[in-house]
Amino acid sequence: ARFDFIFFPKMSSSWIEIRPECDFSLENIPFGVASFGANKTKHCCTAIGDNAVSLSILAEAGLFKDVEEQHSNFCAVETFSKSTLNEFMSYPKPVWVAVRLRLIDLFRSNGDDALRSDEKLRSCGIYRLRNLTMHLPCDIGDYTDFYSSLNHATNVGIMIRGKDNALQANWKHLPVGYHGRCSSIYISGTNITRPSGQLQKDKGDPNQGSLFSPTQLLDFELEMAFFCGGPVADRPITMEEAPDRIFGFVLMNDWSARDIQKWEYVPLGPFGSKNFATSISPWIVTTMALEAFRCPPSECAKQDDPEPLEYLRDPSYSSSYYDIKLAVSIQGEGMDKPEIVCRSNYRNLYWNSKQQLVHHAVTGCNITPGDLLGTGTISGTDPSSLGCMLELSWMGSREVKLGDSSQVRKFLKDGDTVIMEGHCQKDNFGRVGFGKCVGKILPALSMQDVPAKNHPPEQLPQRFVNLKLYSYWRSSCSWRVRVALAAKNLTYEYIPVHLLKKEQQLIDSPMAQVPVLECKDSETGEVLRISQSLAIIDFIEDAFSYHGGSLFPSDIKKRTFARELAEIINSGTQPLSNLSTINKIETILEGKGVAFAKEAVENGLRSMEALVKELHSTRDNEGPFLCGSFCPTIADACVVPQIYGARRLGIELDTICPTLVRIYQRCLKHPWFITSHPEVQKDAAD
Repeated sequence: ARFDFIFFPKMSSSWIEIRPECDFSLENIPFGVASFGANKTKHCCTAIGDNAVSLSILAEAGLFKDVEEQHSNFCAVETFSKSTLNEFMSYPKPVWVAVRLRLIDLFRSNGDDALRSDEKLRSCGIYRLRNLTMHLPCDIGDYTDFYSSLNHATNVGIMIRGKDNALQANWKHLPVGYHGRCSSIYISGTNITRPSGQLQKDKGDPNQGSLFSPTQLLDFELEMAFFCGGPVADRPITMEEAPDRIFGFVLMNDWSARDIQKWEYVPLGPFGSKNFATSISPWIVTTMALEAFRCPPSECAKQDDPEPLEYLRDPSYSSSYYDIKLAVSIQGEGMDKPEIVCRSNYRNLYWNSKQQLVHHAVTGCNITPGDLLGTGTISGTDPSSLGCMLELSWMGSREVKLGDSSQVRKFLKDGDTVIMEGHCQKDNFGRVGFGKCVGKILPALSMQDVPAKNHPPEQLPQRFVNLKLYSYWRSSCSWRVRVALAAKNLTYEYIPVHLLKKEQQLIDSPMAQVPVLECKDSETGEVLRISQSLAIIDFIEDAFSYHGGSLFPSDIKKRTFARELAEIINSGTQPLSNLSTINKIETILEGKGVAFAKEAVENGLRSMEALVKELHSTRDNEGPFLCGSFCPTIADACVVPQIYGARRLGIELDTICPTLVRIYQRCLKHPWFITSHPEVQKDAAD
């Protein structure tokens, strides 16, 4: 079945306020990744009106249950708990369609009111766009940029080779492209440093060699790009299959250093002139949202001079484009507002997205979810529709006036902010927009400048402040929490609680136990008190996710194994190492409590030794800690205090659990355990 034409003409209104000029109407429902407030945990999101909605929170609330029933291999919680959209994009297109339709139903005035009627869910899951930090929507595995606008290719060819030789002989036979660099793809709003490189010393004589300099001809390129989706394709993709492998589109500015490019591009094409920065808009607008705006291309009604080879022929060529209105503005230093320098349209392309994808994959090149393919500069025939300064200024031969300001440009200056915008709109239909793609030019660095590679992380507003830990130096559960705090490099007030003096009964804890972590929520003023060590560790991990290290491996198998080991200790052996528990058993068993506890702890350690020894004897083992990781995990944080305390019971640890002892000794040398060790706590002498 085809899913291209799933859209809602004259769609009903939304209970969420949507301004007429807002890019994110009910007909849009784009996808992106954002973090909210002080907590920098990344959420998969959609946007509607002036709001973002967390898909992970909707999933946790069970609002995608119907989609999961339709598509048994789709798990919303697992998919949307990720920090990128790659997993969602890896599903077949019917899943994308179903999720989008479900969101529309939740947002419609006359739709399912599961979100609208749940005030708590709305407060947790809906955020104002102005309060977000946007991130790249996915891990981009590969990036390819094409050269698909006939007008742009012709104009550049005329500048370089003359009118009679403008197009290379192959241009109308295939979508020309080159492989770009993923590491320098940036989200909108990232500043762009002017690049330096080799420039031709004498413009008229390349034999004079080159000189090193900041680029003098920095340019923008108005492009769009699409993200690939669906399962990994390691075979050619047919024209019929292509629509189901295109997840959605973003705006793209492929910044270019024209003078560096001129010197380097022969014979292999651009390199340093393009690899320094590519900016994209943060919200991916799906092909489903664009279907209502299909239109013919502006460059030619059909491809018949020449006709492409069979694999590149698009039977629906005349309706394979979208009427996406594009604009570029520049705001220089001293200007009150941005001024438009270019208005173009996505339809100003000769090769469409399906043809680009099919040609890319025809060799058997594997296409993976999250791969990004750019259109190349999009230029129209009108002088105002030229998509870069190279064309607008005709290689610097004329000035481009910046609106009503007194400023003019041939190429970009330091301090210039370039703003790209795009949207679709028609009668009786909500606006489908892309937001903005913005970048500001910063001055070039000199070779003597020290790049800020290892400077401290950005100082972010902290939501949870005034941390206090109620702890006893020899408490194994308290030690666990001290390890978690050390891993995050958090400063806290240590408040000793002497268990032998029964001081734990004086603290605010449900079971009158340590540890207890107290902190203040700076957003609400509420004072939080959390007991139970594993709950405290989970809170620390979530509340301070962008701080320091983590006790939770990123690999799902190692993370699950770490939790399993932690629970074995927490529920199986730790309670029987507790001095008060041993004393109670001693009374009940008339002097046999210590022997009973010793036997139980020995059995628990033997079980854990077997599990860990098996792991460390397999190829899956990679690192020296309990779960085969290269840094301690929550399992290590639980086992080390247990080994430390077991010696008091006279257990022969070297015989019963030699692997655990070896890892215990390794942990004791780790900074997280050194600073949290019982014997360095201020109440250890008591």
